[in-house]
Amino acid sequence: MKWKRSAGIILLFGLMLYCYGCTLGQQWSENYARLPGAKANDPAIIDGNLETVGQSQRKKGSGSLLTDLNLPSEAIIFLPEKRALYRIVIHSPNLEEFALMALDSFGEWDKIHDERSNKLPVVDIRLKRVIRTTGVKLVVRRTTEDAARKRENVQVRRENVEIGDGQKRRGRYLRYITGPTTAPAKIAEIELYGYASGE
Repeated sequence: MKWKRSAGIILLFGLMLYCYGCTLGQQWSENYARLPGAKANDPAIIDGNLETVGQSQRKKGSGSLLTDLNLPSEAIIFLPEKRALYRIVIHSPNLEEFALMALDSFGEWDKIHDERSNKLPVVDIRLKRVIRTTGVKLVVRRTTEDAARKRENVQVRRENVEIGDGQKRRGRYLRYITGPTTAPAKIAEIELYGYASGE
């Protein structure tokens, strides 16, 4: 009986060691964002140089200032062919809240990752499952520079109201918005990886 128990423990330990060795030995693919034919809405985010810093781009506006003020900015990468992604690395000093989307075979963007409170300049994301796609989109919801941009583009003034006979009375506060209230993400690089043996 002791022999069977010992054999079971040895077998279990051996299986765990084998699985751990497989994990350590896993190699990442090349950076798919650097493949010939890969494109981005800001080429600096996939040029392979951490010294060049691009930024997320604002979506084309609807024409309504109130609607467009809250539109997030985006960084989009299109790959020359479908690849299996498991790891995404984003180099950005000001990115706080964002979502990652992948282009599906119907041309729709599906959310694959959501980040609410990033504080790291390099975000290394391991997806919960392998995603086969030809495009990745980073949707920027908040950066560390949003508050400064809001102070710069939103002025609040108290307007005086004329009540007759040239007399004026203090009126209500009016808010003047002269531009976007959010800042784009500064992005040195976005790297896309799969498993080296996964293609």
